[in-house]
Amino acid sequence: MGERPPVVDWTTDFDHLTEEWAAQGPDILTDLRGRCPVPHTERFHGAYIVTRYDDVVAVTQDPGTFSSRVTMVTDTHPDDIKLSLGPLTLDPPLHAPLRRALLPTFNSKRVAELEPLMSGIVDELLDGLADRHLVDGAAEFAELVPIRLMSHLFGVPRSRGLEFKGWVNGILKDGLLDVQVARDANRAAQSYFVEALRARRESGEWKPDLVSMVLDARVTEDDGSTRPLTDREQVGSLYVLMIGGIDTTWSLIGAALLHLGTHPADLARLVAEPALMPVAIEEFLRFYSPATVGRVITQDADIGGCPVDGGKRLLLSFPSANRDAARFEHPDEVVLDRQQNRHIAFGVGIHRCIGSNLARMETEVALAGWLRRFPRFELAGHPAEIRWSNGAVRGPHNLPLRLLGSEPRP
Repeated sequence: MGERPPVVDWTTDFDHLTEEWAAQGPDILTDLRGRCPVPHTERFHGAYIVTRYDDVVAVTQDPGTFSSRVTMVTDTHPDDIKLSLGPLTLDPPLHAPLRRALLPTFNSKRVAELEPLMSGIVDELLDGLADRHLVDGAAEFAELVPIRLMSHLFGVPRSRGLEFKGWVNGILKDGLLDVQVARDANRAAQSYFVEALRARRESGEWKPDLVSMVLDARVTEDDGSTRPLTDREQVGSLYVLMIGGIDTTWSLIGAALLHLGTHPADLARLVAEPALMPVAIEEFLRFYSPATVGRVITQDADIGGCPVDGGKRLLLSFPSANRDAARFEHPDEVVLDRQQNRHIAFGVGIHRCIGSNLARMETEVALAGWLRRFPRFELAGHPAEIRWSNGAVRGPHNLPLRLLGSEPRP
């Protein structure tokens, strides 16, 4: 792919797929919130970004005008995107019944049952780093935590989990710039899930994993009758669980480690006050919100006083909304014990992330385990050397950390 034309004015020609956006996205969004809260671009066949908290919430509450049929803004025309991702790409009234069928898998009780498994995964990964002084906290830890858990949840060996990682990168990162990469990753992932479902049906063997879950799930219709998920709903649900369960979580864990490796006072406080971890994670979610999602505008509309054209797409910037000074005091500071924190890092409205309980648990176990083993560490290098991903999910690609001693496994 050739280089993308440079952006001259982010208010009228934004491009969220450039290296400049990846490196400076939060600063760009802060500027846009003050100058032009709903910027427009003619790129991507015409698109907008919604940057303010209240405007993001308002859009999510109007699915009739702002459809979830397409959730990405790329160079591909929205009419050419036919991807079906379970409830994620459905609007009312089709959305709610399918979402309700999947929710029990990720309730707090079931997630709590996974904590011992998660602790074992984290301990094993940390064991592999304990005798070293320099590590890559992204590639050697943050990325592997959700991959290994999702491998277990999908009932596949670790090698297959790494294949999942490649598909997710192809869909959410590399494929945003190269449509063929996205198509290949989509085809491979969907083919895998079609085959996994077929094999499970034919064997009749029930296993406590996500494949069996979607086979067993029942959709409750408005008249009270129930039905199994259709083949397409089953594949789409597994697909979106794979995407949502891997990339956003490792991006959050990596960003939190980067923060602690560059803010020694916050690191010392979390080590001294481990009970603060759940509140601190909510602040990491607010400040380093990984996910941005798209919508299709079905008709001419108005967002916060800004007209938008039907037929075009928009980006709901949860990262920008979560740093809106109209909603948060000192929005550009990480306040570990922030008490008023109604962030929307997991989205808001009918499409709020169904895996939020799981993501919180993974992040808490991962960070708590890391701080017990490595209570002193720092970034090995300059923050400007960190390469951030862009597009749908933002997180650190590389995270060189210097370990300043380690504690034995508890």
